[in-house]
Amino acid sequence: MIRILVAMSVAAGSAALGVIFIRRGMQQLGSLENYAPWALISYFWHALCNPYVLVGTALNAVFYFLYLASLSWTEVTVVLPMTAIEYVMAAVLAIAILKENVPPLRWVGIALVIFGVILIARSGGET
Repeated sequence: MIRILVAMSVAAGSAALGVIFIRRGMQQLGSLENYAPWALISYFWHALCNPYVLVGTALNAVFYFLYLASLSWTEVTVVLPMTAIEYVMAAVLAIAILKENVPPLRWVGIALVIFGVILIARSGGET
């Protein structure tokens, strides 16, 4: 179970940091407002060329590879809920890096999700 906890903790951290990078890149790009086909192509091409989006995407790939490894070690009902650890990490990073405001009620929701992850982790599951 330790290797699953380590892999999913690193995966969640990678995904959380990846989302922060992608958000920063999208802030640079600006809001999507024009839904005409060529405008969409241009918008997403610029998004794909943004260095923050590229780094964030690479970090999300790290998440996915660790997720695949974890699924090779144990059940989906153990691995999938553990991805929720990302919520805490993303909230903390959003505050620290993006200067976002996370209201108390959202923290309560995150705490409830993490409590559920702890219950699942304690149930075992390594095959």
